[in-house]
Amino acid sequence: MLPPLMIAVAPNGARKTKRDHPALPTSAQELAATARECLEAGACMIHLHVRDKKNGHTLDPNLYEEAIRAIRKEVKDGLILQITTEAVGIYNAGEQIEVVKAVRPEAASIALREFCPDASYEKVAGEFFEWMYKERIAPQYILYDLEDLERFKGYCQKGLVPGHNHSILLVLGRYTRDQQSDPKDLDPLLKGIPEDSNWWLCAFGKNESTCMSKVAELGGHCRVGFENNLYQSTGKIAKDNSTSVKAINTIAVRKKRPIANAESAREIMGFR
Repeated sequence: MLPPLMIAVAPNGARKTKRDHPALPTSAQELAATARECLEAGACMIHLHVRDKKNGHTLDPNLYEEAIRAIRKEVKDGLILQITTEAVGIYNAGEQIEVVKAVRPEAASIALREFCPDASYEKVAGEFFEWMYKERIAPQYILYDLEDLERFKGYCQKGLVPGHNHSILLVLGRYTRDQQSDPKDLDPLLKGIPEDSNWWLCAFGKNESTCMSKVAELGGHCRVGFENNLYQSTGKIAKDNSTSVKAINTIAVRKKRPIANAESAREIMGFR
């Protein structure tokens, strides 16, 4: 029996602006309103990016804390709040680590290739992963290809990644032409997924819905939203982020997957 389907929303990302879509949330209050709408649509988690005064990507702890307060006021514990540590060519691994230690969020996404670009970074990364484990901050490891997957499994075997039931996010389309995903590109990645893990997918571009349908059928979980795709399966631009979440609900019904709320998602992901 397949587990309940977890839906995360990534409503803005690091690069898009309101020029890309007027409903793209950037302020704390806009993020809070989006969180409420997406919770009502069936999301169990929101993936947070915050912006500086010039609307640029930032890992400013104060701005994260402001957004978290605003969202919690709207949704209480109804959503898992996950911050990004994405570097975007601005931040180094040490700065990425410091924002997590300063904010102490419920969850944080970690791009393995950013934290461990080579073996010389393994000791520091391993110590950070151990700290997150002890502090009960849930990591989600972002893995882009089979090489990332094999490195991740190697780190688990060496004890650099503590615990079990790891949450991993696979990514399609990030490095393809025009950032357009192809569902068949998921097949080789599935062979590398660790058995003891809950796996998610985000898919860039207009094929997002087709990719997510395959994920729902295979027992994975879905991350959707304007960070990766602005379009509906019809080819029309989505009205807002909650529209993307509602589309996954439709897929879940078709694939006979119940939708996980935040409480059940915390259990599935092994939050302690």
